[in-house]
Amino acid sequence: MKGLTSLLEMDGLSLVLPLERVFDDLPNVVFFIKDRAGRYLAVNRALMERCALAEKARLVGKRPSDFFPTALAERYERQDRRVLESGKPVLDQLELHLYPNRGRGWCLTSKYPVLDRRTGKIAALMGISRDVEDSASRAASHGLPELAQAIEVLQTRLQDPPEMAELAELCGLSTVRFTRLVQRVFHLTPRQLAMKVRLDEALHLLATTDSSLSDIALETGFCDQSAFTRHFRRMTGVPPGIFRSQTARQ
Repeated sequence: MKGLTSLLEMDGLSLVLPLERVFDDLPNVVFFIKDRAGRYLAVNRALMERCALAEKARLVGKRPSDFFPTALAERYERQDRRVLESGKPVLDQLELHLYPNRGRGWCLTSKYPVLDRRTGKIAALMGISRDVEDSASRAASHGLPELAQAIEVLQTRLQDPPEMAELAELCGLSTVRFTRLVQRVFHLTPRQLAMKVRLDEALHLLATTDSSLSDIALETGFCDQSAFTRHFRRMTGVPPGIFRSQTARQ
Protein backbone atom coordinates (compact mmCIF):
# COMPACT_ATOMS: atom_id res chain seq x y z
CA MET A 1 0.00 0.00 0.00
CA LYS A 2 1.73 3.16 -1.18
CA GLY A 3 1.38 6.44 0.66
CA LEU A 4 -0.39 4.97 3.66
CA THR A 5 -1.81 7.93 5.53
CA SER A 6 -3.94 8.85 8.48
CA LEU A 7 -6.09 11.96 8.38
CA LEU A 8 -5.85 13.93 11.60
CA GLU A 9 -8.07 16.84 12.51
CA MET A 10 -6.23 19.48 14.55
CA ASP A 11 -7.61 22.96 15.18
CA GLY A 12 -9.72 22.74 12.06
CA LEU A 13 -6.76 21.70 9.88
CA SER A 14 -6.50 18.37 8.10
CA LEU A 15 -3.01 16.92 8.36
CA VAL A 16 -1.89 13.97 6.29
CA LEU A 17 0.47 11.93 8.42
CA PRO A 18 2.63 9.26 6.72
CA LEU A 19 2.55 6.58 9.41
CA GLU A 20 5.27 4.45 7.91
CA ARG A 21 7.71 7.35 7.90
CA VAL A 22 6.90 8.26 11.49
CA PHE A 23 7.52 4.72 12.71
CA ASP A 24 10.66 4.38 10.58
CA ASP A 25 12.32 6.78 13.02
CA LEU A 26 11.68 4.51 16.02
CA PRO A 27 14.35 1.77 15.93
CA ASN A 28 12.99 -0.21 18.89
CA VAL A 29 9.40 -0.29 17.65
CA VAL A 30 7.93 -2.59 15.01
CA PHE A 31 4.90 -1.23 13.14
CA PHE A 32 2.70 -2.99 10.61
CA ILE A 33 -0.72 -3.00 8.99
CA LYS A 34 -2.27 -6.22 7.67
CA ASP A 35 -5.34 -6.91 5.58
CA ARG A 36 -8.14 -9.24 6.67
CA ALA A 37 -6.26 -12.18 5.17
CA GLY A 38 -3.28 -11.47 7.44
CA ARG A 39 -1.02 -10.14 4.69
CA TYR A 40 1.24 -7.16 5.30
CA LEU A 41 0.01 -3.96 3.70
CA ALA A 42 2.62 -1.68 5.26
CA VAL A 43 5.61 -2.09 7.58
CA ASN A 44 8.28 0.13 9.08
CA ARG A 45 12.04 -0.06 8.67
CA ALA A 46 12.57 -1.93 11.95
CA LEU A 47 10.47 -4.89 10.83
CA MET A 48 12.17 -4.91 7.42
CA GLU A 49 15.64 -4.99 8.99
CA ARG A 50 14.73 -7.65 11.54
CA CYS A 51 13.51 -9.85 8.72
CA ALA A 52 16.92 -9.38 7.06
CA LEU A 53 15.42 -7.68 4.01
CA ALA A 54 16.68 -4.72 2.01
CA GLU A 55 13.29 -3.37 0.94
CA LYS A 56 9.98 -3.02 2.76
CA ALA A 57 8.21 -4.03 -0.44
CA ARG A 58 9.55 -7.58 0.07
CA LEU A 59 7.20 -7.93 3.06
CA VAL A 60 4.09 -6.50 1.42
CA GLY A 61 1.61 -9.19 0.45
CA LYS A 62 3.34 -11.81 2.61
CA ARG A 63 2.27 -13.39 5.91
CA PRO A 64 4.24 -13.94 9.15
CA SER A 65 4.59 -17.62 8.21
CA ASP A 66 6.80 -16.55 5.28
CA PHE A 67 9.43 -15.14 7.66
CA PHE A 68 9.07 -16.41 11.22
CA PRO A 69 9.51 -19.80 12.88
CA THR A 70 6.34 -21.87 12.54
CA ALA A 71 5.64 -21.86 16.27
CA LEU A 72 5.60 -18.07 16.51
CA ALA A 73 3.99 -17.39 13.13
CA GLU A 74 0.99 -19.51 14.09
CA ARG A 75 0.63 -17.55 17.32
CA TYR A 76 0.78 -14.18 15.56
CA GLU A 77 -1.79 -15.27 12.98
CA ARG A 78 -4.20 -16.64 15.62
CA GLN A 79 -3.90 -13.37 17.50
CA ASP A 80 -4.59 -11.41 14.30
CA ARG A 81 -7.73 -13.44 13.57
CA ARG A 82 -9.01 -12.88 17.10
CA VAL A 83 -8.70 -9.10 16.72
CA LEU A 84 -10.22 -9.08 13.23
CA GLU A 85 -13.15 -11.31 14.21
CA SER A 86 -13.95 -9.80 17.61
CA GLY A 87 -13.12 -6.17 16.92
CA LYS A 88 -11.39 -6.03 20.30
CA PRO A 89 -7.78 -4.81 20.52
CA VAL A 90 -4.89 -6.65 22.14
CA LEU A 91 -3.10 -4.30 24.54
CA ASP A 92 0.46 -4.60 25.88
CA GLN A 93 0.70 -8.36 25.45
CA LEU A 94 4.11 -9.57 26.63
CA GLU A 95 5.36 -12.08 24.07
CA LEU A 96 8.48 -13.60 22.62
CA HIS A 97 9.72 -12.57 19.18
CA LEU A 98 12.35 -14.26 17.04
CA TYR A 99 13.70 -12.52 13.95
CA PRO A 100 15.88 -13.95 11.16
CA ASN A 101 18.68 -11.45 11.87
CA ARG A 102 18.93 -11.71 15.66
CA GLY A 103 18.25 -13.82 18.72
CA ARG A 104 15.09 -13.96 20.72
CA GLY A 105 13.64 -10.85 22.30
CA TRP A 106 10.64 -9.84 24.37
CA CYS A 107 8.13 -7.29 23.15
CA LEU A 108 4.97 -5.61 24.36
CA THR A 109 2.54 -5.94 21.49
CA SER A 110 -0.70 -4.07 20.86
CA LYS A 111 -3.01 -4.72 17.91
CA TYR A 112 -6.04 -2.68 16.85
CA PRO A 113 -8.84 -3.23 14.34
CA VAL A 114 -8.96 -0.62 11.58
CA LEU A 115 -12.44 0.37 10.40
CA ASP A 116 -13.51 1.33 6.91
CA ARG A 117 -15.00 4.81 7.41
CA ARG A 118 -17.55 4.25 4.66
CA THR A 119 -18.98 0.95 5.89
CA GLY A 120 -17.97 0.92 9.54
CA LYS A 121 -16.69 -2.65 9.10
CA ILE A 122 -13.25 -3.94 10.05
CA ALA A 123 -11.01 -3.61 7.01
CA ALA A 124 -7.53 -4.20 8.42
CA LEU A 125 -5.39 -4.55 11.52
CA MET A 126 -2.66 -2.25 12.85
CA GLY A 127 0.02 -3.49 15.22
CA ILE A 128 2.84 -2.02 17.27
CA SER A 129 5.48 -4.05 19.14
CA ARG A 130 7.84 -2.26 21.54
CA ASP A 131 11.08 -3.95 22.57
CA VAL A 132 11.45 -4.83 26.23
CA GLU A 133 15.10 -4.16 27.03
CA ASP A 134 17.24 -6.50 29.08
CA SER A 135 15.95 -6.03 32.61
CA ALA A 136 19.26 -5.90 34.47
CA SER A 137 20.95 -3.45 32.10
CA ARG A 138 17.89 -1.20 32.02
CA ALA A 139 17.78 -1.04 35.82
CA ALA A 140 21.48 -0.18 35.92
CA SER A 141 21.16 2.48 33.21
CA HIS A 142 18.42 4.20 35.20
CA GLY A 143 20.56 4.26 38.34
CA LEU A 144 18.00 2.31 40.35
CA PRO A 145 19.79 -0.19 42.60
CA GLU A 146 16.45 -1.26 44.08
CA LEU A 147 15.29 -2.61 40.72
CA ALA A 148 18.68 -4.16 39.99
CA GLN A 149 18.33 -5.96 43.33
CA ALA A 150 14.83 -7.10 42.39
CA ILE A 151 16.15 -8.66 39.17
CA GLU A 152 18.93 -10.39 41.10
CA VAL A 153 16.43 -11.81 43.60
CA LEU A 154 14.18 -13.09 40.82
CA GLN A 155 17.13 -14.70 39.03
CA THR A 156 18.54 -16.37 42.15
CA ARG A 157 15.18 -17.56 43.47
CA LEU A 158 13.83 -19.18 40.34
CA GLN A 159 12.77 -22.29 42.23
CA ASP A 160 11.20 -20.26 45.03
CA PRO A 161 9.90 -17.06 43.41
CA PRO A 162 8.87 -14.41 45.95
CA GLU A 163 5.46 -12.81 46.08
CA MET A 164 5.42 -9.19 44.93
CA ALA A 165 4.97 -7.82 48.45
CA GLU A 166 7.99 -9.79 49.66
CA LEU A 167 10.06 -8.71 46.66
CA ALA A 168 9.21 -5.05 47.28
CA GLU A 169 10.15 -5.41 50.95
CA LEU A 170 13.48 -7.05 50.07
CA CYS A 171 14.21 -4.01 47.90
CA GLY A 172 13.28 -1.59 50.69
CA LEU A 173 10.22 -0.28 48.88
CA SER A 174 6.51 -0.21 49.49
CA THR A 175 4.45 -2.38 47.15
CA VAL A 176 2.92 0.71 45.54
CA ARG A 177 6.31 2.38 44.99
CA PHE A 178 7.83 -0.84 43.66
CA THR A 179 4.96 -1.36 41.21
CA ARG A 180 5.24 2.20 39.90
CA LEU A 181 9.01 1.93 39.42
CA VAL A 182 8.74 -1.36 37.54
CA GLN A 183 6.06 0.04 35.25
CA ARG A 184 7.98 3.27 34.63
CA VAL A 185 11.33 1.63 33.88
CA PHE A 186 10.36 -1.67 32.24
CA HIS A 187 6.85 -0.82 30.97
CA LEU A 188 5.77 -4.10 32.58
CA THR A 189 3.73 -5.04 35.60
CA PRO A 190 5.72 -6.72 38.39
CA ARG A 191 4.06 -10.04 37.53
CA GLN A 192 5.03 -9.69 33.86
CA LEU A 193 8.60 -8.91 34.90
CA ALA A 194 8.78 -11.96 37.18
CA MET A 195 7.36 -14.24 34.50
CA LYS A 196 9.78 -12.85 31.91
CA VAL A 197 12.77 -13.66 34.16
CA ARG A 198 11.56 -17.23 34.70
CA LEU A 199 10.80 -17.86 31.04
CA ASP A 200 14.14 -16.36 29.98
CA GLU A 201 15.83 -19.08 32.00
CA ALA A 202 13.47 -21.71 30.60
CA LEU A 203 14.31 -20.61 27.05
CA HIS A 204 18.01 -20.83 27.86
CA LEU A 205 17.61 -24.36 29.23
CA LEU A 206 15.52 -25.45 26.25
CA ALA A 207 18.16 -24.17 23.84
CA THR A 208 21.33 -25.32 25.62
CA THR A 209 20.47 -28.50 27.52
CA ASP A 210 18.74 -31.83 27.03
CA SER A 211 16.92 -31.46 30.35
CA SER A 212 13.42 -32.88 30.43
CA LEU A 213 10.48 -30.49 30.43
CA SER A 214 9.54 -31.58 33.94
CA ASP A 215 13.05 -30.77 35.21
CA ILE A 216 13.02 -27.37 33.48
CA ALA A 217 9.61 -26.67 35.00
CA LEU A 218 10.91 -27.30 38.52
CA GLU A 219 14.15 -25.38 37.91
CA THR A 220 12.19 -22.29 36.87
CA GLY A 221 9.70 -22.27 39.72
CA PHE A 222 6.66 -23.98 38.22
CA CYS A 223 4.86 -26.54 40.35
CA ASP A 224 4.80 -29.10 37.54
CA GLN A 225 5.21 -29.57 33.79
CA SER A 226 1.54 -28.78 33.18
CA ALA A 227 1.80 -25.33 34.78
CA PHE A 228 5.05 -24.63 32.91
CA THR A 229 3.48 -25.65 29.59
CA ARG A 230 0.42 -23.49 30.21
CA HIS A 231 2.44 -20.33 30.92
CA PHE A 232 4.96 -21.03 28.17
CA ARG A 233 2.21 -21.55 25.62
CA ARG A 234 0.54 -18.31 26.65
CA MET A 235 3.74 -16.40 25.78
CA THR A 236 4.82 -18.27 22.65
CA GLY A 237 1.68 -19.92 21.31
CA VAL A 238 3.03 -23.49 21.45
CA PRO A 239 4.09 -26.01 24.11
CA PRO A 240 7.79 -25.91 25.09
CA GLY A 241 8.58 -29.27 23.48
CA ILE A 242 7.32 -28.15 20.07
CA PHE A 243 9.03 -24.78 20.47
CA ARG A 244 12.33 -26.55 21.22
CA SER A 245 12.12 -28.79 18.15
CA GLN A 246 10.91 -26.10 15.73
CA THR A 247 13.35 -23.38 16.74
CA ALA A 248 16.23 -25.88 16.68
CA ARG A 249 15.58 -26.34 12.95
CA GLN A 250 15.57 -22.61 12.14
